Amino acid sequence: MAARRGRTPADLTKARKSVQGRIRAASALFVAVDYDGTLVPIAARPEMARPSDETLEVVGTLSKTPGVRVAVVSGRSLEVLRKLLPLPNLILSGLHGLEIWPQVERAATRTDVHAVRADLENLLLLLEEKIGSGKPPRIEDKRHAIAFHFRGEKPAVAARQRTAIRAAFEEMGPTPTVMLVPGKQSLEARAVNVDKGESTRAVWKQLSPGSLPIVIGDDVTDEDLFKAFAEEGITVRVGKSARKTSARYYLRNPAALVAWLRDLTTNWGQA
Repeated sequence: MAARRGRTPADLTKARKSVQGRIRAASALFVAVDYDGTLVPIAARPEMARPSDETLEVVGTLSKTPGVRVAVVSGRSLEVLRKLLPLPNLILSGLHGLEIWPQVERAATRTDVHAVRADLENLLLLLEEKIGSGKPPRIEDKRHAIAFHFRGEKPAVAARQRTAIRAAFEEMGPTPTVMLVPGKQSLEARAVNVDKGESTRAVWKQLSPGSLPIVIGDDVTDEDLFKAFAEEGITVRVGKSARKTSARYYLRNPAALVAWLRDLTTNWGQA
């Protein structure tokens, strides 16, 4: 199956026959799911986005189901993911795949995290100069990545903040360690040559070989995930159907995803 680029996805809840047919035919499942905006709703501040008891119960049950491996693939750090999702059977992939537990061999293992941190600190210093007396963006420092959040800001303020961040990044000159990536009302500076697609394929091949991959996300960075699994997997974007995406299917919101994962657990157990 070729990658679907710039197309409107189909409603997953209305594609039960074809999707369930692929699931029933599989000998094992690998479910890789994003955190913010996918497992949990987007919150005004990152620290406010916490999983409900129902979400923890559903994900925990699925991860303990024989023949199923569950990975949470996020821009959050591995340390934060462990606190948010204290479930023993999960595979955790933080900072878009820079940090993975259990560890797997992948291209990101060659990333010089010390050089990444040095470039990030330089970016912060340059940003302080560019912002001047203006209101700075809200900064989420993840040690080896930094997210700049604009949610809740007036459009004009957010625009000035974005301009300042991009100007600071450009002043760094050509750098081999970090890049700027857009997100939902955010910009993130993170390591180059690290993305959810490459890292999650490494996890799949090494920790769940031969399984049917089901990959689920909601943001721009999840498009790498959808493209990486377009041939072998079931790709699902969480959010309104109108936005173009490389995912084949969509679910309307995190609540719909949790309900679908609950059904998946039940149906797989009966297969």
